[in-house]
Amino acid sequence: MILRNLLVSLLVVLSMTSFATDDLVKLTREAFGRPGIRPNWSDARKVQSVTIYEEGEVKSPLWFTEANGILTEIFFPTIDKGQIKDSQFMVTDHKTFVLEESKDFEHNVQVLSPSRVRLVNVNKAKGITIIHEFFSLKDSPTLVDEVTIIAEKDGVDFYLLTNPAIDNTGYYDSAIVHQNGFLVSEGSTQLFIESSVGFRKRSVGFVGSSDGYQDLAQDKQMDFDFEVAQNGNVATFGELNLPRTKGENRLHIIYHFAQNKEIRSTLGTDFGAAKEVFEQSWRTYLKDKLAPKFNNKGEADLYWRSLVVLKSHEDKLNPGALIASLSIPWGEKQYETPGNKIGGYHLIWPRDLYHTAMGLLLAGDIKTPIGALRFLKKIQYQKGDGVWDYNPRVIPKEGGFPQNTWVTGESYWGGLQLDQIGYPINLFWQVYRRVSVSEQKLLLTEFDSMLKKGLSFIQKYGPWSAQERWEENFGLSPSTFSSATSALLIGGELYKGTEAGDSYYRTAQGWLFKPGDNIDTWSFTQNGPYGDGQYYLRVSGCQSYSATWDPNSKDSCHVANSSMRVTPQDFLDQGFLKLALLGLRPADDWHILKSLEKVNQFIRVKTPNGYGWYRYSNDAYGEDGKGRLWTLLSGEQGRFAVERYSAGNLDWNQAVSQVNTVLESMVKFANDGQLIPEQIFEHTGEGTGGATPLAWSHAEFIKLLWARETKINPENPFRALSTVVE
Repeated sequence: MILRNLLVSLLVVLSMTSFATDDLVKLTREAFGRPGIRPNWSDARKVQSVTIYEEGEVKSPLWFTEANGILTEIFFPTIDKGQIKDSQFMVTDHKTFVLEESKDFEHNVQVLSPSRVRLVNVNKAKGITIIHEFFSLKDSPTLVDEVTIIAEKDGVDFYLLTNPAIDNTGYYDSAIVHQNGFLVSEGSTQLFIESSVGFRKRSVGFVGSSDGYQDLAQDKQMDFDFEVAQNGNVATFGELNLPRTKGENRLHIIYHFAQNKEIRSTLGTDFGAAKEVFEQSWRTYLKDKLAPKFNNKGEADLYWRSLVVLKSHEDKLNPGALIASLSIPWGEKQYETPGNKIGGYHLIWPRDLYHTAMGLLLAGDIKTPIGALRFLKKIQYQKGDGVWDYNPRVIPKEGGFPQNTWVTGESYWGGLQLDQIGYPINLFWQVYRRVSVSEQKLLLTEFDSMLKKGLSFIQKYGPWSAQERWEENFGLSPSTFSSATSALLIGGELYKGTEAGDSYYRTAQGWLFKPGDNIDTWSFTQNGPYGDGQYYLRVSGCQSYSATWDPNSKDSCHVANSSMRVTPQDFLDQGFLKLALLGLRPADDWHILKSLEKVNQFIRVKTPNGYGWYRYSNDAYGEDGKGRLWTLLSGEQGRFAVERYSAGNLDWNQAVSQVNTVLESMVKFANDGQLIPEQIFEHTGEGTGGATPLAWSHAEFIKLLWARETKINPENPFRALSTVVE
């Protein structure tokens, strides 16, 4: 009965493809071990995260990633829907060894261009080299793996092992051997896998029991020949039809995706020409982008690579939906539960979206930031969308933004982060200043409601936030304060001369300067444990939702991702730099400089690749319950040096020396694929298992290059423009 039900469902799927269904009724060998082990995802340390660039009609809504020498997550038809966990080669001589490509080879990465990399995997002991170049096609959601295999000995066979995760989950997938390849499906989504050399043997199975890895591990032979595996965590496995003699062989592996439409074989495609089309698509995008001067090739390469990374993190069917990363931090440790899809970082945070859009805007791409504003307008909470209940604070959501969302606008996590209401207003202002007066009027008309609702929310319920920029603690945070307060000042400028505009301005001025009741009296402690005890807190009033903002209070606060509780003074971070970076205080303000002394003494670490900074003392978000060094913070430090120059606190030689040191470290922090990690280890200066790439970090690198070029911090909304888009 089970097999009959599967055949009926797959007949429906196959009726939507161009393949005949005559052979389906012959499928009788069903794999054992349903539903397989609990699904997880792949290593987040990507060396490639990209898509083909498309203008106009979208025909190839597919993104792909690479890590550990192999193909990892593929996303289709939107940037937040994973469809494959990974796909790799297995190798055996059937007598003495079985090799897994991701674990038993030395992995080398060659960056060929801003959009393309080559993976070179070598096992010297066995005399085997496997080379991959991945690219997607322009006219269909199809990924091509151009493979070169070099074997120095006879008698070696190569197998393709693929672990699909259709519709963003490893559960509920079904797979069959079909024609010259494999067909995998869940619901209306199908994946067809084929090889240009065909498969000598094929099987499908359940991960952990009847998959190809388990098969080869038993006796170094491919014994399984299952034709069907349904409704579980499935894998496909095929022996490639290659000569068993030593030498070099070239082939293509093709991954086709479709939803409710035909899947057609592309084996007749001129893949050499298709690879060039992929490359040319990004040349087209980059050809008119602005570039600062570079001190060296490393800066130049990382700049152009960063632009491709940022633009690749935009959804194609929902323009402006810019995700944080095409990865799931520590994905190999992220195990699914049925019905609960893991979002990882392939979600939209308004804060990360702002930084990504800023990076692209500085390079002359104004279309993407305007699309981002339109996406933000679409997801902004409206009247009747409920409340945030932080008793005794009950806050209507109208005018706010979700903590993060899928591309549909559906909320993933539900927290209130006030900075994510301020940043959309800052982004609007940065775009607004770069267009003509007539275009400014059109923009203000289009986004008037979004701006006023956001500004009203900040004015009514700020500067308190249920979460600060690290999404962990409630209270009054200088970094959150800066985003919200700069937004109010921008509102005062946009609506100058109106009652609302004057009100926004007065509120911001009060928060900044009202005697005895301002950002300093709320968050600058006099009795902290670091140095002379004087510095800005990461967050004040984090003891309870109703706590007063007393920076000298010794009541304890929770450390997220741990069981620790510490005093507010034990939280040392550099969020206060935003007071200068967003134009609220001059960079020579003594409160800021005193705080900076503590940060650089207590939460800065010198790595082999340069200095890095912790998010805050006692951070527990990372391997072994310890947060590591965050690369984006380096960019903030560099831009703060430029702000100190603007304030007359440093001369330009002093400032640019600091900037160059930071830029050099960020180039080194990037991995072999020129992707910048979220976090790096102290002892190596290299990426952790957290997200790589982090779009925000790439944006910080771009912002810092432009800050050096123009001697102006481009994020400061009240400085002259650092770049102008014609």
